[in-house]
Amino acid sequence: MAFALLATAAFAAAPVKGAGYTGALAGSHSKITISFRVSASGAEVESLRISSLPIYCGGSGPPGTPKIKFQNATISASGSFSSPGKDTIATGPLKGSVVATLVVSGSFSAGGHEHGMVTTTYSGPAEKCGGHSAYSTTG
Repeated sequence: MAFALLATAAFAAAPVKGAGYTGALAGSHSKITISFRVSASGAEVESLRISSLPIYCGGSGPPGTPKIKFQNATISASGSFSSPGKDTIATGPLKGSVVATLVVSGSFSAGGHEHGMVTTTYSGPAEKCGGHSAYSTTG
């Protein structure tokens, strides 16, 4: 059993230390870009950004430019990470209110590649507009 665990760790793809990764969501949301930087130590995903809020229902999103902030995420020994984020209203009487919560979960693979899933959750009347999108990036 210990040998199997060591073998798994040995084959885990490591992120490129200090590299910037860029890519896009898949399918109908392919115009939405995603980017982040791996820390110089290779231990964290930093400065995660997504260009716009994915919406999985008819209509348009909330007015204004999205203000989506993600937390830095620790990269596991297996090369995976998960970073929660939220989109908040930037101005007006509802300034600071959360529009949507997001989670970006990803895994690094050989050759400077990374792929994962963006999950978007809305509350209230927009609850049906939540969903998932696969994405891929290259470092």
